[in-house]
Amino acid sequence: MEPESNLSLPTRLRQIIETGRWPKTHDEEIHQNIRSLVPKERIQSFAPEQDRIYLFRPPFRTIAQRMSGAEGAFWSRWGALGNIAPDLALDIADFGLGTDSAIVLDYRQENPAVIRLVWRKPEPNEWVRCADSFDEFADLLGLD
Repeated sequence: MEPESNLSLPTRLRQIIETGRWPKTHDEEIHQNIRSLVPKERIQSFAPEQDRIYLFRPPFRTIAQRMSGAEGAFWSRWGALGNIAPDLALDIADFGLGTDSAIVLDYRQENPAVIRLVWRKPEPNEWVRCADSFDEFADLLGLD
């Protein structure tokens, strides 16, 4: 359940995964395309323009790891990389197919905050804080 990086998962995230409230398998993850694990009202409490959330299964990858693959051009162009430390941003979720709006644990501080990529017109996109900690984020989503 550890990430593919050396970043340690918050205790509560580990617990939510273990209890089955966060996807553990590929099948559990893709089932969210049919039925969201989180009500729209909870999502809109921190992302008013969104109506669903897609939680990734572990192991999680950093934005730096995602950049090293086929997604590199996307992240270089749209990822507002000057506002984050890609090797300290652990990608845990997004807002569903086609949104390209990552939700990450931001490990620039000892207790990682939860931030999300917000698309702006005109550019540039920006990272916005959703919660000061994963515990606060889990409370917002009602995950346990």
